[in-house]
Amino acid sequence: MTTKAEAVLLLDEYMRRDDAVDVDDKQQQRVIRKLSWLEKADVNTVVQIVEEENSMYRGNSPQQTQQSKKQSIDEVRQIIEYFVEKYWSTYTRAIPPTENGMKKSNINYVAFGTAVRNRFNEGKRIGHDILAEIVLTLDQQKLLEHPPQVAVKEVEKEVHVPLTRREEAKHNFNLDKLMNSSGSPIKGTSEQVANKPFVPQAQLEAQARHDLRENEVMGDVRALIAGHSHSGSHAATRYEREILTNLMNTGIRQNLSAEKILANVKAKQDAMSKWGPQQALKELRPELFTGQPKAAY
Repeated sequence: MTTKAEAVLLLDEYMRRDDAVDVDDKQQQRVIRKLSWLEKADVNTVVQIVEEENSMYRGNSPQQTQQSKKQSIDEVRQIIEYFVEKYWSTYTRAIPPTENGMKKSNINYVAFGTAVRNRFNEGKRIGHDILAEIVLTLDQQKLLEHPPQVAVKEVEKEVHVPLTRREEAKHNFNLDKLMNSSGSPIKGTSEQVANKPFVPQAQLEAQARHDLRENEVMGDVRALIAGHSHSGSHAATRYEREILTNLMNTGIRQNLSAEKILANVKAKQDAMSKWGPQQALKELRPELFTGQPKAAY
């Protein structure tokens, strides 16, 4: 069965084609839902579904047609490529989605591309200001992948002072006496090395495969959150993504497996499908919806 994250990636791949047809937010959600029902799907499947959608809803989007005349997809693509190359690092330290025409971070590629496409479908003219706002918002919501931090340990340089002949002779005498004693630390060190448990190669390889799988699943979790949207409400989409991000971070702090975190996020997302446009804000800021006391007369 095609996962929702895979469906989002397939739709994103289709939208970047030169022959892609513009679809609004509701049509995108229907395409993703139909892809999720299929056992297998590729970009050609997306083409067929989009054609079916256009045949059903052709002529219902005059604003979208007017927008296409103002700004083409090729123009938007060129603006995005120039922004990522020249200005991405100005607004965030996150990994660029692409570099030299090649995808560098799949998480950032999906999150950034989805956000830009949503703004484009809303009728916004894509430019430097819109792209900068999108990057800052995604980074603030912790939806962008950053390079791992490397801790640099500062080592104090030790100045070697040569010993005098008297000090060197005394040092050699004490060292020889210590090495030949019954409680020699060299003997103890040898015993510790001998008693160190041996870890089989197969166990190390299994652990490496497990860690790789965990990283892949967490990538699916972040892509799922980045592709989530509440139809018809940009604000509700932002609040619901924040709730899903908090749920992901809670699972990480509780040391849950990536599969369990993904299941929790999917379950919450299914519950959100029944929410109204203000339910997410109620979850985050319940104090805004508490009843006000009646005035006394």
